[in-house]
Amino acid sequence: MKIIEMQAEDFKKYASEYPYKHFCQTEEYGMLMDRHQFDDYYLGFVDESNIIYAATLILVNKVFIGYKWGYCPRGFLIDFNDFDLVKSFTMALKEYLVKRNFMFVKIDPAIIYKSRNNKGEEIPGINNEQIIENLKSLGYEHTGFNLNFENLKPRWNAVAEFKDTDNIFHNFSKEKRNKIRKAEKLGIEIIKGAPEDIRTFYDYVEKKHSRKLNYYLDMYEIFGKEDMFEIYFANLNTSKYVEKSKQLYEEEEIRNNDINQELENNTNSNNANNIIKRKMHSDTLLNNYKQNIVNATNLFREFPTQKIIASCAIIKYNKEIFILICGYDRDFKQYCPTHYMLYQIMEKYHREGYNRFHLNGISGDFNKGSELYGLTKFKLGFGTHIDEYIGEFTFVINKHKRKVYERLNPILTWLNTPVL
Repeated sequence: MKIIEMQAEDFKKYASEYPYKHFCQTEEYGMLMDRHQFDDYYLGFVDESNIIYAATLILVNKVFIGYKWGYCPRGFLIDFNDFDLVKSFTMALKEYLVKRNFMFVKIDPAIIYKSRNNKGEEIPGINNEQIIENLKSLGYEHTGFNLNFENLKPRWNAVAEFKDTDNIFHNFSKEKRNKIRKAEKLGIEIIKGAPEDIRTFYDYVEKKHSRKLNYYLDMYEIFGKEDMFEIYFANLNTSKYVEKSKQLYEEEEIRNNDINQELENNTNSNNANNIIKRKMHSDTLLNNYKQNIVNATNLFREFPTQKIIASCAIIKYNKEIFILICGYDRDFKQYCPTHYMLYQIMEKYHREGYNRFHLNGISGDFNKGSELYGLTKFKLGFGTHIDEYIGEFTFVINKHKRKVYERLNPILTWLNTPVL
């Protein structure tokens, strides 16, 4: 058996039929990364009859003459439980890469390490320790069980999985449900973006990632061509905001008057304390709604039609939704636009038969005092569970060149850092 270089369309066909596929192991992802730092190649592991037993997209980074390394994002497409197959593939891959002057290759398979509950505690279920040990015995260096975002891709992820009949809203935490209801009352609307809206989308996510605008323009062009990429916006409909605020105030005013009347009729009854509490709560709501009218009116004067306050990008693949990145205008944080946007996206695609939603990376440090606890708590409130992957591995092809590269890499990074 041997490694061959596959045509992109042949790899695409194999990947589409592979049971544990991932959008990072697609022709589209390869084309995208080919425009951003890497060259893309597609490798297959075949027998004498050219029957494919494994395959992978490999992204090649040419550091300088004679020094390059590969990355197989969320790969390989291989049965990692078949040790003999993985061993044969690894030996053939090394032979192939040695001839092509590689230093090393990195992989980070989308294989769950152990089952966890939403507190990060290990629970009975999946345990793939043996796969890690098998890879290490074949010479793959394990980066370790990192907790945050030290690897090329997150090791800890929040994933929501629903049945066709599920009411997904009821699976959310109470806090999320309340914020979604609040956003709806404030006139937030979710709208789908078009290619010409990418620049607007980027305004809200620019500071969250090192990716440049061209990356998302290319992503829309490449993935959008296959109906795999979409952007969404949370739009504050200012006229609707004014209308809803007045409606809420008027409805609460009627309730407040009814409570006043009830209180007058029951001044000395045993139920008086309960009525007083309801009255105080209603008074608070009236003040809030009155302030909303003022805020809504001011916003309507400034933005007579609408105001975009958040954006989000998603990938659709294998009947799964991958939430790539979201961002919002911090001046409008109290309107909970991201909560409402994620809910509407999940609701829309759940109705279309998508039952698995990846909210992307979280921290594996579940200490409430940790720096990233807020991010983790936010994503785990959407009916999600934790997928902890086995991690990142480095397979060294040329030890000497790798050592030289590790010594030179800090200098290369410094030289490539902009002065301003």
